[in-house]
Amino acid sequence: MKDPARELTELEQDALQEIMNIGFGSAAADLAEIINLHVILSVPHIAVLESHEVINFINQEIPDTTDMSMITQFFSGKLNGGSFLVFPHGEGRKLLKIFDGEMSLIGDNYDIDLLEKETLVEIGNIIIGACVGKIAEMLGDVVTYAPPRFFGQDQIHETLHSVVQSSDSFAILFKTVFDFEQYNVSGYLFLVSQYSIMPWLKQAIAEFLGPHA
Repeated sequence: MKDPARELTELEQDALQEIMNIGFGSAAADLAEIINLHVILSVPHIAVLESHEVINFINQEIPDTTDMSMITQFFSGKLNGGSFLVFPHGEGRKLLKIFDGEMSLIGDNYDIDLLEKETLVEIGNIIIGACVGKIAEMLGDVVTYAPPRFFGQDQIHETLHSVVQSSDSFAILFKTVFDFEQYNVSGYLFLVSQYSIMPWLKQAIAEFLGPHA
């Protein structure tokens, strides 16, 4: 039987989803300025997982887990932990086409893999910063960030295993959909933290909800 003190209620999850949609709105505006396209980011699904469930979830949701891309960024404050933005196979190349419409003009010697990596790091930095920052702001916290890092293929499983093996950590999953006018790109954002922050998180959400809590 799960400990209620380690669970977020449906109301608390709805509040986080509302906050994340606000954060994604901010990220969409930042991305739209860069690529001059109308951008919609939405969070159609949110779930709270025990950290060891993250890898099983990814294996079930993503058909080819040997060819994924992941951006990680750690943050610290009252809200502290790591963020992991995972893109399935092919989604990174879609984003690269969107962010560099002149790909056909790139010389044969240009490293497309490097360009894709740089593009994903830039996008990840914007999305993670906006979303984690908005959660912190609306829950009365301030966070600092480590630089974002890119991981591909086998590095992803090794990195995730090292982070989620603790029995005292949990993950908040936000399934994200990116709508760039003619392109739809999907990804998964995981925020992994220790259960020790749960009392603060629940109290902060209650204060955010006010009389609706």
